[in-house]
Amino acid sequence: MTQDVHQTRAIATAWFLAGLGAVPFVAMALGQAIVPGFANAHLGGDQAFLGYGAVILSFMGGVRWGAALAPSSAPTSAETMILSVAPSLAGWLALLIDRPWSLLLLLVGFILQGAWDVASARNGSLPSWFGKLRMVISAIVAASILIVLAA
Repeated sequence: MTQDVHQTRAIATAWFLAGLGAVPFVAMALGQAIVPGFANAHLGGDQAFLGYGAVILSFMGGVRWGAALAPSSAPTSAETMILSVAPSLAGWLALLIDRPWSLLLLLVGFILQGAWDVASARNGSLPSWFGKLRMVISAIVAASILIVLAA
């Protein structure tokens, strides 16, 4: 197989997995909007939504950490390494504070992380396809958080 085929498969896999990762956000947001009492459900609701959001936001920071350490990447700056840890800290803090601030912190975290990823894809620090993926997924996650806030 050629390098192009491997790259195409990797990109398709990334889109597929990112889409699967968005499903819990959408499902829990719709659950809170449609089902009375869902916010207090044991296997759903606010606690599950916040926990999942914190984990995924932390993962997004880890993606940036990994990209910064990749052998083919530009020289790693201290600022990039520091910023790549911020999503984990924001996610953890969101678990410790009350609603609506917890949800607002996740919302801001996902928007800022998505904007950084898109900007990095535009300037060539990350692949262009990754910027498009992050724009779409960030919009889905932000919309889900807004639905939960409104529920």
